[in-house]
Amino acid sequence: MILPAALLSLFAFCVGGTASAQRMQEIVATETIELRAEQARTFTLDQPVARFSLSVEDIAQVIPETDRVFTIRGLKAGRVMMTAYAADGQVVHRSNIIVDQTQGLVKIYRADVKDYVGFFCTSRSCGRADPDAKPLPYGATPEAQQRSEGSSAAPPRESR
Repeated sequence: MILPAALLSLFAFCVGGTASAQRMQEIVATETIELRAEQARTFTLDQPVARFSLSVEDIAQVIPETDRVFTIRGLKAGRVMMTAYAADGQVVHRSNIIVDQTQGLVKIYRADVKDYVGFFCTSRSCGRADPDAKPLPYGATPEAQQRSEGSSAAPPRESR
């Protein structure tokens, strides 16, 4: 009875006694991307990406455009970590994505034009709501700008 117990103890020591647990290490993102819900921003990476992974799926959406260009679209307020992988499975890039609510739109109106320039503001900064929109020159009206750009085929509007 003693011999089987001694053999069992020796076997348990040989199998489990020499293994040591590795310490857990935190994975840290290299940058933070901030955007609003319903806003989309496009980014590029130096290396080709085969796959993106998000730690939470319903906060943001990653839309690959090419193997190096991708768009991130904010879905709802929250935080998520995005990881980009190469074809061989190596990590190409990691980012924290912070999606804020759509509130915070600041509209700046001009007295001479019925138009505004919009900004999304956080507690730290403000950015153009539509960075692709060209600001109107001082004194210009939206209709006059459209006619000068040739994007409007409509006749000029009469002042009343």
